Amino acid sequence: MARCRPSANVGVSSLIIFVMYGIALRSVFRYERQQRAAYVEEAVEQYADVTFRRAIVGYVVAATAVVFTGALLPFVGEHMAEVMGWRETFVGTLFIALATSTPEAVVTIGALRIGALDMAIGNLLGSNLFDVAIIAVDDLFFLPGPILTRVSPLHAVSSVSAVMMTGLTIVGLLYRPKTRLFHRVGWASLFLFSFYLLNTYVLYLYGE
Repeated sequence: MARCRPSANVGVSSLIIFVMYGIALRSVFRYERQQRAAYVEEAVEQYADVTFRRAIVGYVVAATAVVFTGALLPFVGEHMAEVMGWRETFVGTLFIALATSTPEAVVTIGALRIGALDMAIGNLLGSNLFDVAIIAVDDLFFLPGPILTRVSPLHAVSSVSAVMMTGLTIVGLLYRPKTRLFHRVGWASLFLFSFYLLNTYVLYLYGE
């Protein structure tokens, strides 16, 4: 039975992803606009020596380097999977994702160092939103059919893990527990890391 597609190149799931991404961005924008007066003066004072042109040039240079190196990663990952005898699902989820997330980790650490906690967390959550939205973009250029119907069903394991980890993040944001394990790590962070390790182990055993 033929699967429903609203157009020649875009699946229903991709349209839903586009809509949800737009709703998320609008919600964050409206919230930040309401809170703008509370922190805009502090931000202006903190970055008084950074001109708009300097910020734009730095952003373009950094983004270009990320795009150039990222374009090579699929070929490196495929070769790694072939040489090591690993499954592509495992290599893509662990190594390629780790490499592409390194800039996010660097930005997050930099934001933490200057005390911009909301920017650090927003960078990570926003990256997750955009990464899922990329699936919809890929569907535009994948002509044989809906892209999600052509990949391994095992990716559902990563999807479920991501949903559960996002749920834990929401709980941590709303509940805000005061206790920390060994006085260093929050319980939510411990569970997040545990889910990640479990997901990686399952993909290593059963990935395609």
